[in-house]
Amino acid sequence: MSRFIPFSKPCSDEEEIKAVTEVIRSGWWTTGPAVFEFEKKVIEFLGDETLQAVALNSCTAALFLALKALGIGPGDAVAVPTVTYVATAHVVEWCGAELVLCDIDFDTLCISVESLKKHKDKNIKAVMPVHMAGLPCDMQPLVQYCKERNIKIVEDAAHSFGAKDRGLQTGTIGDAGAFSFYATKVLACGEGGMLVSRNQELIERARKLSYFGIDKRAFERYTAKGTWYYEVEDLGYKFNMDSIHAALGIVQLKKQAMMFEKRLKIARFYDENLPEAIMRPARRESVSHVWHLYPIKLPDGVDRDRVFQGLREMGIGTSVHFIPLHRHPYFASRFRADDYPEAEKNYLRSLSLPLHAGMSVEDAEFVVHSVRQILESLA
Repeated sequence: MSRFIPFSKPCSDEEEIKAVTEVIRSGWWTTGPAVFEFEKKVIEFLGDETLQAVALNSCTAALFLALKALGIGPGDAVAVPTVTYVATAHVVEWCGAELVLCDIDFDTLCISVESLKKHKDKNIKAVMPVHMAGLPCDMQPLVQYCKERNIKIVEDAAHSFGAKDRGLQTGTIGDAGAFSFYATKVLACGEGGMLVSRNQELIERARKLSYFGIDKRAFERYTAKGTWYYEVEDLGYKFNMDSIHAALGIVQLKKQAMMFEKRLKIARFYDENLPEAIMRPARRESVSHVWHLYPIKLPDGVDRDRVFQGLREMGIGTSVHFIPLHRHPYFASRFRADDYPEAEKNYLRSLSLPLHAGMSVEDAEFVVHSVRQILESLA
């Protein structure tokens, strides 16, 4: 194999190395000044001073703490789309709440409001829409439906940092939003996440819960103004972000425009050059897509696994986003595939092509050529 085009990889240079080195030399490796600066800069990037943020060790932690801070627990139900990563569902059950799976819109891969409406018999207290692949959900009808029923919205914006729906940043439209800074994301810290909200009480409670339920003075104990005394005020967890990952995030924030342009260039090349039989990712008017993923739909009847294997043999990494939750053994006994026809139809044809800021147009040309060659061999 002369070349390998990875499905995804982070984009970095000496600036990230320098930032991490400075944190290591500072001696403040855990939650400290770099973390608080990262929170501040994310709010500045999102462009809304009414927002507050708490940096965490993962988007999963952010989703979980949002639900906990909203008081979600036993007796409540939370709705999530069946096409998502399992973290979105697990946090619901960690809270002791009932998981409600909804179908998706076939084109956008985002939660179907019509499917949500079919669960009126459930005591749904929160909905977690997932902005799939970097494309924002159509939030307007969802917000209207939830407002009428006093249902809270926690946006799973793991894929969509920087994306906008009708001019509003994803993650800032509902009651709370959760971002991921995992190594493959549009802003990569290796690991990490952030919870944002305009609800000060929610953020303060999430911050407390993120570090063992200790009061907000916890991270001042090792500074000149700190004291040895602290109080545990709640049953908390260990979800705080450290300064090393925050330093990476601060640098990555400065590169978002550049990395977005590179992703957009590859996405447009795919749009213009893939075989006509390939269904491209959906767009929606009045939204900005950040192209975390490029999920295509293969022609009906084409064996997805043979395409996957053929591309792998040619040195091209691909993936599937996602195996619907109702298909996993853990969930299969509780949810019937027949209830999710759009998710099923999508899953059988879905394949995500490589897309990241480190790709060149020549890489994309090779991907397109390879896809054409494989489809012709399977015809």
